[in-house]
Amino acid sequence: MEKRNRILIVDDTEMNRSLLADILSAEYDILEARDGIEAIALLGKYHTNISLVLLDIVMPRMDGFEVLTIMNKSGWIHSIPVITISAETSSSYIDHAYDLGATDYINRPFDEKTVQRRVRNTIMLYTKQKNLEGMVTEQILEKERYNFLMVEILSNIVEFRNGESGLHVLHIRVITELLLKKLVARTSRYNLTSSKIALIVNASALHDIGKISIPEDILNKPGRLTDEEFAIMKTHCAIGAQILQNAPNLQEEELIRVAHDICRWHHERYDGRGYPDGLKGEDIPIAAQVVSLADVYDALTSKRVYKPAYSHEESMRMILRGEMRGF
Repeated sequence: MEKRNRILIVDDTEMNRSLLADILSAEYDILEARDGIEAIALLGKYHTNISLVLLDIVMPRMDGFEVLTIMNKSGWIHSIPVITISAETSSSYIDHAYDLGATDYINRPFDEKTVQRRVRNTIMLYTKQKNLEGMVTEQILEKERYNFLMVEILSNIVEFRNGESGLHVLHIRVITELLLKKLVARTSRYNLTSSKIALIVNASALHDIGKISIPEDILNKPGRLTDEEFAIMKTHCAIGAQILQNAPNLQEEELIRVAHDICRWHHERYDGRGYPDGLKGEDIPIAAQVVSLADVYDALTSKRVYKPAYSHEESMRMILRGEMRGF
């Protein structure tokens, strides 16, 4: 059997509740409350299974306006439509109910067809809205999943050419997320919402895509680079940024803009001794600052063809003292 919608009727007069129940019970399951306090208790217990509230305004103990106020605070008003019922016809009275989130208004005495039609239309409208919201959410999640997969594939191509296993990209993502969440706990200066953090973490995987243009004998040299070789290696920042800047029809995508900033400036240093532009302090975008720290820390604590892995303590000492040339 198809599940029936459930309606909560809130009215302090038993006869009014009975009339509404008789009008609607053939099509809907009915819950009843004698006042606002009972209504809130039932909403707390059954709010995920209530399709509509028929709410009287003038009631003892807690009136309908107070019920609407609590529904707003709890967030129930966004998923449960409310039709107010009253003999009061004052426009200010009705407007106040609308301002608190009511979707419709029915006058007493009740007209059976009017009640049935408004209840049916309101439930149908909210059902379609929920279905539409669900479809939009699924599409957004699917798009984000494909974005994540494509970023992972591209970043791992670069890591494969660089002779790495792909763990570097994973480490950067994890460390970047940890640093950003710690930053949020310490300051609200950078407006780092959860969605912005997720975006930066995703974009961090593209930080080294410019290395795809670096000759392999320099990229995988088993030893320190010469000054000339290091100068070539440093070009990967500008090249990576240019690759993203040239992405057709994608310059307005926030992921591309953040990834561009990370690519170009993740080797800048807070004291201004980084490259390619010698940016200093807060001139460096926060996404690039955080990925820079994550990149340096992972490079120091990981074994490379030109160096052993340093301990956490030694790596932190080197970072704090600025001893990071070549990382």
